[in-house]
Amino acid sequence: MSRILRNRFLDLLLEKERRENRRVTQKEISFATGISQQTLTAWVHNNVTKFEAGIVEKLCDYFDCELSDLLYFERTSGTSDPHTT
Repeated sequence: MSRILRNRFLDLLLEKERRENRRVTQKEISFATGISQQTLTAWVHNNVTKFEAGIVEKLCDYFDCELSDLLYFERTSGTSDPHTT
C-alpha cells in the first residue's frame, strides 16, 4: 500500500464560502495571497505535484488553518514500494 500527498484546498474554500455566506473567487484569493490563478486552479483540482513552502504558508494564512488542515496523505492500493518487505 502506498500513499499520495493531497490537499483540502477546495474543502477549505467551500467552508469559507459557507462561513461568510458568499462566493469566494480564485481572483480574490490570488489578489489576497499573490498566488497566480493558474496555480490556484491546480490546487482546486488537486493537480499540485510540487508543494512550495511559500504557497503553502500563504494558503494556510489565507484560510487561517494549520498545515494538517490543508495537506494530507491519501492511501492508495497501488503497487507497494519495492524497497520495503
